[in-house]
Amino acid sequence: MSSLLKRTYYKLFFKILFFIGIGFTVSCSDLDSNQQPRLEKGVIDFSQVNFEEQPTTILQGDGLFYWKQWPLDDEGKFSVEKLQKPEKIEWPPVLWTTLDYPSKGYGTYRITLKRQLTNQKNKIILNIPRILGGAEVWINGRKVASHGKISKESTSEKLDGRPLRIELPEEAVLDIMFLISNHKHRLGGGIAMLNTIEDQSYFEQQNKTKPLLEGIITFVIILFGVGQIINFYSFPRYKFYLFFGLFCLLGASRQLFIGEVLIYNFFPNIDFSIVQRMRYIGYYGGLASVFLYQVYLLPGYINSKFVISSVVIALLGIVYVLLAPVYYTTLSAPFFQVYGLLFIGVGGYQVIRALKDGRPLAKVIALGVCVAAFLLANDLLNAMLIIQSKYLINYGLLVYVFFQILVNKKIQKQREKDLIQLSGDFEELSSLMDKKQEEISELKSESYKQIKSKEKLVENLKKVIAEDESISIYNIIADVKSELVEDANLIKIKSEMEELDNEFFNRLKDLHPNLTKTDLEICSLIRVGLRRKEIASVRNTSLEAVKSSRFRLKKKLNLSINENLDRYIKKL
Repeated sequence: MSSLLKRTYYKLFFKILFFIGIGFTVSCSDLDSNQQPRLEKGVIDFSQVNFEEQPTTILQGDGLFYWKQWPLDDEGKFSVEKLQKPEKIEWPPVLWTTLDYPSKGYGTYRITLKRQLTNQKNKIILNIPRILGGAEVWINGRKVASHGKISKESTSEKLDGRPLRIELPEEAVLDIMFLISNHKHRLGGGIAMLNTIEDQSYFEQQNKTKPLLEGIITFVIILFGVGQIINFYSFPRYKFYLFFGLFCLLGASRQLFIGEVLIYNFFPNIDFSIVQRMRYIGYYGGLASVFLYQVYLLPGYINSKFVISSVVIALLGIVYVLLAPVYYTTLSAPFFQVYGLLFIGVGGYQVIRALKDGRPLAKVIALGVCVAAFLLANDLLNAMLIIQSKYLINYGLLVYVFFQILVNKKIQKQREKDLIQLSGDFEELSSLMDKKQEEISELKSESYKQIKSKEKLVENLKKVIAEDESISIYNIIADVKSELVEDANLIKIKSEMEELDNEFFNRLKDLHPNLTKTDLEICSLIRVGLRRKEIASVRNTSLEAVKSSRFRLKKKLNLSINENLDRYIKKL
């Protein structure tokens, strides 16, 4: 790779890290803010907050929680006296399993919001990106929102995967209660992500374009994926195009079912169980396809059995998600989170080996692996609720896809260059083969000459013994000297044949390591088309010895009586 191209790739990579870092900083910076009001024993005081100057505040601190208690009587009427013995629970995220309660059950989360109503031009929005379970929101004894359907029984419960946005009443004190039931998620019921109190105009401004941008990004990734698959079906076929295209399509499908949940824009009444399953299918399928992509990008470092077993496990995970009830599909998440981290490790191992071996484009591929590992780790940490990043999943995925498309194109050009070089080498080798075939024909002719010469020598020796005056010992010496010169040429040709047959010998040794040097020499002579008598002449041995050698050779090659030795060797 040229130094200019290297600098271009490095600049692109550092830009990727820069924008990802900005996204990560923006996503997580509010978590450490000490200037915002906090929940204290379930109460948060906004009386000193000017929403025009500070338009968004994260709900964080100590809230109240009531396990297996709702402020509703048997007839469904609100009665705050039903809530007894609250417990403290830390926001965010707020899930009752953090208090060691079973994941299946119901309860009430409660916060009290205080504020001044003077000089407040806009209304205030309570923004809840995701609720695990069915939910109802009651403020000052009035139900203001339903999210799915709450129920003490799993059969009657209904979940909704959309964000929940509530316009808060213009009252100085707001007693806000979240009544939640959950029978369909391993993490229990509650509010799984960051929740904010926002100025209405600010909220509308921030969310006016966000779903549109997510939709555009998803559509672009789908187009990229289709383009990669089309590239695969062109000639020659590179499998890394196919697997990366599948990754793009699966990754884009996952984007439809997370974040702002774009799928509801197309199918408003879609059941949440389908949304939940598609999130897992996109993750498991994307994991398998990006793993295969990495294997074919840097072939030769991962055992094929490991590759097959890894992909089979991911496919079994998809089948499990499709067939199992939604609650049990969520139980598989920790296993595949660890599985994803394992793939990060495998990718790192491949890159380190490729860099050590000096593989072409190994450094560029390493950059892509680093970005992929960062994004996958971010996705896993979000799923485990360790961090809450808003921007990395969508925008980071787009940047990664774009970067890898450039890498794929570069790899294609490099391989095409290698093919052209290989084609030239093949033509040169083919020319050399033609030349050697001519020498082999000459070798056959020389073998016949040697036989005739030796027959003549025998006859002359007989005449000498019989004291025939027509021949003398000097004539015989002259003939032998002439044959020695011819034999030297014969040895030279045989030596060149052996050099040409190195690849053939290596392949033969790999298949049949028990062959001797004599066996290999006979195989080589059979390969160039010599018959038994010609082989005997070339090897200066008897015809019977050649027959015996061929018989032993056939046994060593595990050929049956009906199988032809010459045909088998020539196929190799």
